[in-house]
Amino acid sequence: MKFTKYILAFICLGATFGSLNAQEVSDREIIALLELRARTNGENWTHKWDQTKPVRTWYGITVEDGKVVGLELSNNNLVGNLPLTIGNLRNLRVLDLSNNKLEGRIPVELRKFNHLLVADLSGNHFKGKIPSTINRLKKLKEFNLANNQLSGELPNSLTELQQLENLVLTNNKLEGKMPLGMEQLKNLKGLYLANNNFNDLNNLKTLASQQIILTDIAIEKNGFKQIDFSKTESRAAKLKFSDLE
Repeated sequence: MKFTKYILAFICLGATFGSLNAQEVSDREIIALLELRARTNGENWTHKWDQTKPVRTWYGITVEDGKVVGLELSNNNLVGNLPLTIGNLRNLRVLDLSNNKLEGRIPVELRKFNHLLVADLSGNHFKGKIPSTINRLKKLKEFNLANNQLSGELPNSLTELQQLENLVLTNNKLEGKMPLGMEQLKNLKGLYLANNNFNDLNNLKTLASQQIILTDIAIEKNGFKQIDFSKTESRAAKLKFSDLE
């Protein structure tokens, strides 16, 4: 009953701002944004939203053709869990919520972001596993989950992100092996895995030997012996290893 009242409150808010934002963004997106604000301490954000003005003027919001395509609230004192309704922002191309105090699990609703190019959730307190449904983000180029408390093994579905250019997972509690098929990431330029608990990164040999674009790898401070790339093809010799001790 309490949850129902909560949702109804947002519907009423959506109606209140409906005339103001007519033909600008959908009610579904407005409700998603308002719930994000409510769930993440919006009253104390560094840069607050003036709800008396159109959504396109709200801090960190980019609107194109009546659709919210950018949500950039880095360093804005967001505290709490992301609401499930964030999945309503299906036209997002850029999602940057880095350097806040967000917690809980990464919502599986992110799988709905079919147009997403950049996802930066670094510098928060997210826990649990990386959702296997990330393979739905077919257009994703930049994926940054550094400086969280994520754990478990990387999902095999990660190898389906064939547009990915940079994968940043440093400073988490990730473990196990790298997924088979990493060489499928044909556009990968940077791979940053430092300060985790990976115990077997030998699958990177195949990635390093077959990749033409990959130029930067950071793998220090994990639970494995130094990988010997000397037996891989010559392309691996061109790799830059960031901050290896």
